[in-house]
Amino acid sequence: MPKHKRASATASNLLLRVVTALAGIPLLIGSLWLGGQVFVLMVLVLSVAGMAECYQLLARVGLPAYRSGGFVLGMLLTLLPVWPAALPLAIVWGVGLLVRAPFRKPALEMPLRLVATLFGAVYPAGLFGALLALRLHPGPEAPQAFWLTLGLFVIIWATDTFAYVVGRLWGRRPLAPRISPNKTWEGAAGGLAGALLVAIGWKLWAVDFLAWPHMLVLGILCGAVGPLGDLAESQLKRAAGVKDSGNLLPGHGGVLDRFDALLVVAPLIYCYLRWVVGFYG
Repeated sequence: MPKHKRASATASNLLLRVVTALAGIPLLIGSLWLGGQVFVLMVLVLSVAGMAECYQLLARVGLPAYRSGGFVLGMLLTLLPVWPAALPLAIVWGVGLLVRAPFRKPALEMPLRLVATLFGAVYPAGLFGALLALRLHPGPEAPQAFWLTLGLFVIIWATDTFAYVVGRLWGRRPLAPRISPNKTWEGAAGGLAGALLVAIGWKLWAVDFLAWPHMLVLGILCGAVGPLGDLAESQLKRAAGVKDSGNLLPGHGGVLDRFDALLVVAPLIYCYLRWVVGFYG
């Protein structure tokens, strides 16, 4: 591609990224601030979109799922933290999928299709439920939960930004060349440093109710574990032979492209805050 066309395409993609961010970030933060059913609806939309992308990727690698059953199971798993009835319903629905599967054709594909169905329901749908747990878990800590959950988003975004900038400027040693050739150890270190810096700033500005050691642990989890979610999704895309998981977010790709790190970090942070810190009681 000629240089002028390549530059034009880059500028166009950058404009799309900016417009999508300007529209999407206020929408996400607004729903997070309002909480309640508004945030539940936002997370459900992301969950369903993420499942659609995941099932499409799995189909491309030869693992088609029972999509309709998987969507219902995934939505129930997403709602587990805020709807107690979702657990028995998910169990009954899952058993129903198992019972019905042998009667579908072709029967030889049944085990792999069940695995693909369950995978798409747990990742990403089940993991999206951790956001509902972080923001909406009942208890006296609910007002502070907004700042903690927003902080998680901010730290994850900072990790990606610092990793990208440091990797572009000083990256030399590939981190996982077979999975994501552009990622470097220097970029990963920059992402971790950025996560810690932003976690410190967030502690000073918004979460004075959380002790310093705990806030630093949250920064480390975001900066060190988040990139693993990114690599896992990159591996799935590489196996499927695609650059992006979808096109729902113009300039950014799909839901999985934007929330891959968050999906693996959010459950860990919720578990840490609940069972180590005792924040959620």
